[in-house]
Amino acid sequence: MRKRPRAGEMGSIETWRSPAPVGSAQACLPTVLLSVSGLTPQVITETLYCLLVSSHPPVPVREIRVITTRPGRERVKEQLLHPVRGQFHGFCRDYGITRGEIKFDTGSIIVPTTPDGHPLEDVRTPAENVLVADSILSLVRDLTRDPNTALHCSVAGGRKTMGLFIGIAFQLFARPQDRLSHVLVRPPAIEGHAAFFYPPPRRTCYEVDGRRVRSQDVRVELAEIPVLLLREKAQAADLEKLSYSVLIAGAQHELNRLAAPPAVLLDPVSRSLRIESGSVRLTPLEFALYSLFARRRAVICGKPSCPGCEQCSLEARAFLDTAFHQEILALLEKLGPRDERARTLPGWTKDGDERFIGVRSRLNRKIRDALGPGRWVTQYQINSRRTPGALSRYAILLEPSRIIFA
Repeated sequence: MRKRPRAGEMGSIETWRSPAPVGSAQACLPTVLLSVSGLTPQVITETLYCLLVSSHPPVPVREIRVITTRPGRERVKEQLLHPVRGQFHGFCRDYGITRGEIKFDTGSIIVPTTPDGHPLEDVRTPAENVLVADSILSLVRDLTRDPNTALHCSVAGGRKTMGLFIGIAFQLFARPQDRLSHVLVRPPAIEGHAAFFYPPPRRTCYEVDGRRVRSQDVRVELAEIPVLLLREKAQAADLEKLSYSVLIAGAQHELNRLAAPPAVLLDPVSRSLRIESGSVRLTPLEFALYSLFARRRAVICGKPSCPGCEQCSLEARAFLDTAFHQEILALLEKLGPRDERARTLPGWTKDGDERFIGVRSRLNRKIRDALGPGRWVTQYQINSRRTPGALSRYAILLEPSRIIFA
């Protein structure tokens, strides 16, 4: 095992490595580092240090791309890419990286352009936010086209919204080999220090608020940010043409479609509710009552996303009305139950509201027991909803199109 360099010795990429996160898929693929940057471009070299020096094996960064504003571009050019004072060039010299091994020059800096052709000065208005979002989305989309490369996105630096946009774009386009991270610098006082751009291989000191901070006491680490990869689940057919807002709306629509609860089939032969591969067996009375609410939801109302209007919902006292007794009896007649008590609804003329509450409770319990816990269970149950100054109303809230009658 190689030893870490002693104080004052020149370090190298090989000797400064520390274990990389378990499961890293970037180590073998040429990697593009994409960073958002504001007026403190130190985050770029700090992230580069973590990827090339303190990761083991080092991440093979072959290119750096930066998205920023016009003032941010000037800072990157002056502080990182200046031919004499540039800290990127200093980093490469300090850690033995040959010239040209990492592509990073003024052409690597992307500044969004306003509709009137001017480079973006800042991100403070809604229009500027839209411009930055579209630019970041387009860039991440382009950098994830090649399956033989990896992308490492850093959310550190720039306006908070820029970091947010790059995180969302990453979630929409990233592949398994890509990574998203945030660079952490300790002690906090050294973060953004005008003279600190990366831990140097030689010992030095920094003046911070009247005290000296030794370089060997500085820690720079990457916090990898796990995200849900939605590339295969949420992409629309015209993905290449979409703006940020349109793509987000389209992706959300697709996710909603994928996440929608499955349809319920009312099977009168077996007197059961069939939901995907599951089945909820009901008594004749339970099935007739469920059918009554299902028909009100799917046939009488039929409105998508209805919260339970008067057409598809009922109050408990409605079951004191003989008209509803006749409707239930007609449904029971179609089922042909053998139980004569089920045919006549004994007692419902006096306390039909209480009897309905009891049947509903048993029916909902059967659905819950059959399907197990989950966010969609209540969609199939007979739900209650109460508004101020009114009695509770009961309805099935599943989308009408997902209620099927055999």
